Amino acid sequence: MATSRIGRWWGSVLSIGADPGEPDVRRGRRRILVGYLFIGALTRGFVSAIEFSEGSPEGWVDLVAAIASVLFLVTLANRPGWFSGIANAAIGALLIEVLAATVIDGGLVPSEMIVLFGLLAVVGALILLPLPNAFAWTFAFLVTVVLAVILPNRIEPLHEPDWSEAGIAATIIGVTVFVFAGMAYFVRQRDRFQTESDDLLHNILPDDIARRLKAGSGMIADDCEEASVLFADVVDFTPMSAGLSPVELVGLLNTLFTVFDGFVDELGLEKIKTVGDAYMVASGIPTPRRDHAEAIAELALRMRDHTRQHDVDGHRIRLRIGINSGPVVAGIVGTHKFAYDLWGDVVNTASRMESSGIPDAIQMTSATHSLIGDRFVCEPRGSVEIKGKGPMATFLLTARRPEAQPPAREAAGASPG
Repeated sequence: MATSRIGRWWGSVLSIGADPGEPDVRRGRRRILVGYLFIGALTRGFVSAIEFSEGSPEGWVDLVAAIASVLFLVTLANRPGWFSGIANAAIGALLIEVLAATVIDGGLVPSEMIVLFGLLAVVGALILLPLPNAFAWTFAFLVTVVLAVILPNRIEPLHEPDWSEAGIAATIIGVTVFVFAGMAYFVRQRDRFQTESDDLLHNILPDDIARRLKAGSGMIADDCEEASVLFADVVDFTPMSAGLSPVELVGLLNTLFTVFDGFVDELGLEKIKTVGDAYMVASGIPTPRRDHAEAIAELALRMRDHTRQHDVDGHRIRLRIGINSGPVVAGIVGTHKFAYDLWGDVVNTASRMESSGIPDAIQMTSATHSLIGDRFVCEPRGSVEIKGKGPMATFLLTARRPEAQPPAREAAGASPG
């Protein structure tokens, strides 16, 4: 309970300067800056109190730095758009702080190497600012180190502390903790963004194709000797859509195709694309499988049965479904807004099977029928005139045979026999 309250409190602290429309990357950087300023203000305030009690003038440096951190937080809360300026100011203030403390104490060793805290300026600039700014602040840190060596030899120290190796070790540990905390948060954010990017890529492309694309493959084109292709189209969709608002139209297709996507995933098939109200799926690509035709036939029956048994957003939907099997070419064309697609006569004929089909029916070629006839109930439709092909013998897929088991997703990795 206490942990959750602390978590909520810390979350409210990190929300300082939040902009409702800020991108995730900007949000992560802002939270890092806020965390540094908040913890820095508390730490410096505590240290300055100790230094004042010991009569050290260095307490003024830490007190001013604590006040500056608070002012930066207040400014960020009221002017979120000033983020870059505040980040640059905070980094500059840190370098001035460590240099002033070094000069007051009389050098690097007497100050117990406090200049090392300037490394936070380098790390902070890399995380919070564009790369050119980070290079500039890295150079500024190096200049600060040089000045921390030169100035104490020219300026009389205001304080002669009792330094120790333990104090130097404490400085190193403190710097390490701050650097690790900042980098750990940054790495976690980077990994989250990378995971989201990978998930998006794998939702767009088949897993194998996504891995090849990430590995730097150029044009991807594969010959698939055995595959099956399905096209499905909503009957009379154009007049139906005329009575729907844009939101209702997209919502209807989203509801319908989301169910189909679930069937595709369960069967280990590959959704290729949707074009308007048309839905295209392939089996046996990019990973070959022996039962490609059976799997696509099972999908077609599930799609047909779903629309027969369920209305979609209050609308009765009927489908025309067409299937064909044979060799196809699969791959990615272009370098922008690329998509995985199929080419070949098998694809064109599958599309013709749909367009020349019967509402609420699944029409297939003899090539597909020869592969599934012993596991599914099929009826010959006879010779059908197919655009660009002439008369073709077609079959209607009507049901599963009672003794046949539906294809399992695990079969997707099997190689053709």
